[in-house]
Amino acid sequence: MDRQAPEAWSLRGRVALVTGASGSLGAEVSRVFASRGASVAVHGRQEARLARLVEEISAAGGTARAFVGDVTDASHLAGTARAVEAELGSIDTLVTLAGGDGSPERSADLAPDRWREVIETDLTSTFLTIHAALPQLLKAGDSSIVTVASTAGRRASRANAAYAAAKAGVVMLTEHLAKEYAAAGVRVNCVAPSVVETDTLRSRMPADQLDALAAHVPLGRLGQSADVAQAIAYLSAGASSWITGTTLDITGGMTL
Repeated sequence: MDRQAPEAWSLRGRVALVTGASGSLGAEVSRVFASRGASVAVHGRQEARLARLVEEISAAGGTARAFVGDVTDASHLAGTARAVEAELGSIDTLVTLAGGDGSPERSADLAPDRWREVIETDLTSTFLTIHAALPQLLKAGDSSIVTVASTAGRRASRANAAYAAAKAGVVMLTEHLAKEYAAAGVRVNCVAPSVVETDTLRSRMPADQLDALAAHVPLGRLGQSADVAQAIAYLSAGASSWITGTTLDITGGMTL
């Protein structure tokens, strides 16, 4: 465990809730948080993956608990927040990673039901998660929220319109909450990754296509989960204590 990190980068004593933790990116965020001393509540839909993640973090000397459920269910999220407080302590750090479904589709072919589903999964879920944790975050008085958008929410892309609109909404939700709760000591920031080589991406694209995709990145490679996780950890730690309302583009230069 990385207990020797400079204090400004440490998360020692923090209680973090990370949604989307059964995915490779959320899992890496959870590992980094635990390595820096946080007690981590890992939340997702895949119980077996969460159990393995908790075992891994525990074996490395960290503290983690698993919570399984749906981030579009407000009552479930409220219950989860209470359970995290009972098991680990009051939440003072929140990362809303759950979401997805940005696969390309022409807007003329985008069914209204899919539009609603994507908005619910990527935008409404972010609000509901924050809403459930906010009483504890406000009680802490020195707390951090990091939301997760995408380059699709920053500029037009091949992603479907619902996903783009949802992620743009996450950016503005972040700015709104940052201004609303700054005086209460709650910092709210956002990360907007481009193409990250997750397990899901590798399962959908053969190696030659991934290589071709990487060739278009100015820094010459695809993003890795660690690239995003380290940025999220920075925005959650004391090192970024005067940063709020910011969206950090993590793109390898693709937004230049």
